[in-house]
Order: sequence, then structure tokens, then C-alpha cells
Amino acid sequence: MLPHSLSSVVLVLLCAVSSAAAATTTTTSATAVSSVFAIPSLLTPYVATTPKLEVSPESGSFSVKSVSNYGEMAYYASTWTIYRDGGGSCTLNNRTLWLFNDANAYTVSGDVFAGAATNSMSIATSFDHPGSLKDLTISSAVGYFPATPWWGTEESQYATSPSHRYALWTYSNCVQLSSTSAAHFFLVNKFSSVTSSKQYGNTMVLYSMNESTGKITVTRPMQYAFQNTSYPYGSFANVVVNGYAYLFGLDRLYSTNLDVHLAQVYTGYISNLAKYRYWNAETKAYETTLPVPTARRKAAAVIQSSIAFSTGSLFFSEYHNAFVLIYFSSYEDSTFRLIRSPSPLGPWNTTSVTLYKTTIGVGYNYGGLAHPQYFQSIAGIAGKSVMLHYSYQSASGTYPKAMTLTFN
Repeated sequence: MLPHSLSSVVLVLLCAVSSAAAATTTTTSATAVSSVFAIPSLLTPYVATTPKLEVSPESGSFSVKSVSNYGEMAYYASTWTIYRDGGGSCTLNNRTLWLFNDANAYTVSGDVFAGAATNSMSIATSFDHPGSLKDLTISSAVGYFPATPWWGTEESQYATSPSHRYALWTYSNCVQLSSTSAAHFFLVNKFSSVTSSKQYGNTMVLYSMNESTGKITVTRPMQYAFQNTSYPYGSFANVVVNGYAYLFGLDRLYSTNLDVHLAQVYTGYISNLAKYRYWNAETKAYETTLPVPTARRKAAAVIQSSIAFSTGSLFFSEYHNAFVLIYFSSYEDSTFRLIRSPSPLGPWNTTSVTLYKTTIGVGYNYGGLAHPQYFQSIAGIAGKSVMLHYSYQSASGTYPKAMTLTFN
């Protein structure tokens, strides 16, 4: 996350929690923390695909027919200018929700700071304009509060310090558990100064939408799902097949994001870490013991790439009859690329297809993801078109941009 300015960072940290109490209800227990807030009835009907574990052969072309750019993702009726980055999407009760990282709000002229939060939630207003959002947790109407609750004073005490704080950021889409529930993984970063931080692992966030009240409950069942000593399963990509979630995590420590490791769990047990199984590509079998590597485990990885990954999203494309991973690479972060497989377990074709090189601003673009739920029902074939989003750095600040890519 690149802040608006260093002075803005201090203001962000001092103001990040000041209005949360007025906009959300937060509860804490010995085992979980949760927040509840209202979601407006802005429907973007979602048609889910039903992938099989193994599919063949591939059909459809991976060449690009057209690209439509929608510009900045923003709430165009807002009285604020909001800079934010990263993030991913989620669908609950036919509402397309967006979670973004650090959100810094300024007056429309962009020169007077209004407020901020370590992450934020917005809702899509229309399928016709994927970049049009309505801000839910940071706006002139509700103030500003994080969409994900803090884990007690251990984290919240840092929220008001300019040099020490926790930041909960996501660079992935949620795990769809049902039409009204989902899980989402956020990286847990601890800052020791304004510019120095360490990643401690990832945390799990559960979303539950109450259809009758129109309210969403956001729960963290544990402070950490997977600490930094293991792989951050689910923080890179995920897909649900036959009621099982396949959670992909990058080996950041030992492979420098070249290797992708995989965990599997029944969606009904996603918050029960004792039910997880871990795929070993070398033995072609699941292991019940959480891997805690002390070196690179290349042969055990489900994907072994020659180009380091940065961010990615995985979905089943009915149009291509294949599982598709669209991603940014770590060395060319401004380019969308694609690899595919007949199964989440592989074999993955790691000869990537270059989809689209985005135009950079004052620095490289990052945080690129695909969002197939926007075009699941086009011509009755899911995957022929897909929404993409990425973080763009302008001279003023960083904000997400939206685009649509259509395959031949």
C-alpha cells in the first residue's frame, strides 16, 4: 500500500477507529470477534458455476478479443476522494461486495484529510459499470471504520499510533461457502514504523448475510489461521468444487513466490483447522499434518512456476472447460497473465498466456485479480468474459481500476 503522503499516514493512524462505534456493533469473546452492519439492497444477481474435479479436454480460445476499461473504482456520488488499494470481491445474497486495503479519505479537492481505516467494504451498484461502488464502511455518511474487527487490544492499541500498528489486508477473493456465507483470508501485517512492517501470517474472516434484516456479520474466529512459519493458505487464490474449498498459498519465505501450496477442507468445516488436509504433489496424497517448512518444498507444491507470482484468482471457466488462474507476476506487476489446469490438483500448464499489459502511472500497478461473477451468465457460458481489477498509482494516491476482458 502506497500512502497519499507520510503526513497522511499519521492522520490515518490517529483517526482509523474514531467513528467505528457509531457505525458498527462489535462483540468479543474468548474465541472470536465480530462486527455487524447494514448492507443496502443493491442486487447484482449471481449465477454460480458447478465445476467437476477433473475436466477434459479444453475448449475455447485463451486469446483476447477485446478489453473495455471502466476507469477508477469509486462511489461517484461521494463527497470524498478515497484512495485505496488491493482488495477482492465476494457475493452474498446476490450482492457483490468489495473489500479493499488501507482507505484514506479526503475532501473532493483532495487536499483536506477526512478519515481512514485499515480496510474497507463497498458494494457494487450495477453489473453494467463494474467500477461503480457505494462505500459502506468509509464515507461521509457513516464515517470510517475497518470492515474486519480487531483482535482485542493486542491489535487495536496500535491503531492510534503513527509508528506501531497492525494492518489487515487482502489480495484475494472470498471463498464462497453458500449463497449467504463466505470466508476470506487477510494478511496480518505489523508495522514497527511508518515504512517498516513484518507479515505475521493470515487471518480468517467469516461473512454471514441475514436475508431478512439486510445485515452482515463479519467474524474473525481466530487471530491467525496460518502463521508466517507455514504457508498462508487461501491468501493467494481459492476455488470450491463439490463442497470442498481448495485454498492456495504462496511460499513467500523459501521460494520467493515461485511455489504454490494447497490445502483442502470441506466448506462446512472451514473454520475448524483440525479438518484441513494438505496436498503433497510429490506423493500425490493429502497429509493431515500442517507443513511447517524450514526450506523450500518444491516437489510438494501444486504449482511450480519459473515466474514469481504476486496476486491471483482462480475460477472454473465453462467456456474453456478448464480451471483458470489469472494473475500478476512479481516481476512484471502491470501485466495480467493466465495459466490453466484440468483440476485444482493439476497438472498446471505453467506456460503462461499474456492477457493484457496495463498502463502504469507513477509506479508499477499491482494487486491484479479476476472476478468472473460479473459475467457468469453471458450467453449462458461462464468464463467467456471476466472482470479484472488492479491497483493504480497516480501522482496523488493509489486507487483500484476496473476493466472487462473478453476471450475469442
